[in-house]
Formats: sequence, structure tokens, C-alpha cells
Amino acid sequence: MALGQVELALRVIAGLFVIVAPTLLFLGLWRGLEAMRDDELIQQVHQHAEMQDQSLTGPDWPADAILDDESSPLSETSLSVVTCATCGTPNMEDASYCQECLTELE
Repeated sequence: MALGQVELALRVIAGLFVIVAPTLLFLGLWRGLEAMRDDELIQQVHQHAEMQDQSLTGPDWPADAILDDESSPLSETSLSVVTCATCGTPNMEDASYCQECLTELE
């Protein structure tokens, strides 16, 4: 082989290495991380996420308890209360919008 062909072969080999090596290293890292992952921790995270999703669906108490003026948390404090004209929800005096229906308060 001539010297030009050896140099060309080395450049092609170096180019292939530069193209293929990052992909192989990434796949090796991915496999290593999968092997090291803590399955118990993943289960706990999934359970916590499910609990969060369930809590976003709504409260466990009836809506009548919230609408009752005597059991309202705002009525137990010394804060001034503004009642929404649309839905009747008590809101703090400095609120601009109703916390329930988002209607602008007067």
C-alpha cells in the first residue's frame, strides 16, 4: 500500500470512531443508569403522584360544609368578608376576584 492510502484509511477509521463513539457511550450510560435505578424509589414516586392526582380531583368533605356561613374559615376570623354576588362565596375584603367563580368583586 502506498503512504496516501494508509493516511486515507486512518482518516476514515478516525471519522467512523468520531461518529459512532458518542452514540455507543450514550447507550452504555443509559444501560448503566437503568441497571442502577432504585425500583423501590420509583414505586414511591408513582404512589406519591397518584395521591397528588387524587387530591386534585376534589375534597373528601361535602360541598355544603363549605357553603355554610357558620363553618366558613373566613367567618371564624376577624377579617372583613365580601360575599360574591354571583355565587355567594365569602371572600376577603381586599380580594379583586371571587375565589370560586373568578367574577370581579365590587
